[in-house]
Amino acid sequence: MNNVDEKKKKLLEKIGEKERSLNNGMLSAVSSLDVVFLLDTTGSMEPYIHEVQRNIVRVIDEVFNASPKVRMGFVAYKDHGDEGEDEFYLTKVLPLVSDRQKITRFVQSPDLYIGEGGTGPEAVECALHEAVNLAWNNTSPRAVVVIGDKPPHGVIDSFRACPKQREYTVEVEALKKKGTKIYSILCNNISETEGNFRWMSQQTGGRFFYLKEISDLAEILIGICLKETGRLPYYERKLLEQGAMSPARKTLLLELH
Repeated sequence: MNNVDEKKKKLLEKIGEKERSLNNGMLSAVSSLDVVFLLDTTGSMEPYIHEVQRNIVRVIDEVFNASPKVRMGFVAYKDHGDEGEDEFYLTKVLPLVSDRQKITRFVQSPDLYIGEGGTGPEAVECALHEAVNLAWNNTSPRAVVVIGDKPPHGVIDSFRACPKQREYTVEVEALKKKGTKIYSILCNNISETEGNFRWMSQQTGGRFFYLKEISDLAEILIGICLKETGRLPYYERKLLEQGAMSPARKTLLLELH
């Protein structure tokens, strides 16, 4: 047996141990989940938005096939100040649903157009507010996944910069009280955004990810969902058995353990 085969065998054995633990009830294989994706749709996020749109069907299939009791919601957000545009939206919301076609249509809709964006904060606080007020299932694990490159108002400017008088700290606390974890994915290297995204995740028991390669985005979204449903070991085994566990995928998935 060569070195590569030996490593694969050991990894499969380790994953097998996790699967046995799940099956024996030592860990909670919950399979259900309410997850809401908060997606910055301003101009600087254009390649990341397209990456989500290109891969949404794969994300849905991988998650729902492993965990049929999942519901997904989306909040697309921009920033204040563009109200003069005919098709302006500050936030555009898809409620939590389990209908694959509804999710796909929302994400791939031309209505989810990309705004110009600016160099300052975005309306993350308003997107969080929308997430707080969705109809969450009280018996399922709950997660919010923030995908963006700018912090909310109140980090590098004043809370008063939000005309709706919303504060991200208040919204994060409200999600925390609901038992909702915040997973944050940073799409640039702005230090103020990183500090804020890390804080939101730490406050709620979630995880922070710095997106090094845009092609990793779909894998992170799948991994987060399957970690929360207890199905991550099964997904890892599937990748290994199909010969699809690349070093990059392995590194990403290890971050979720």
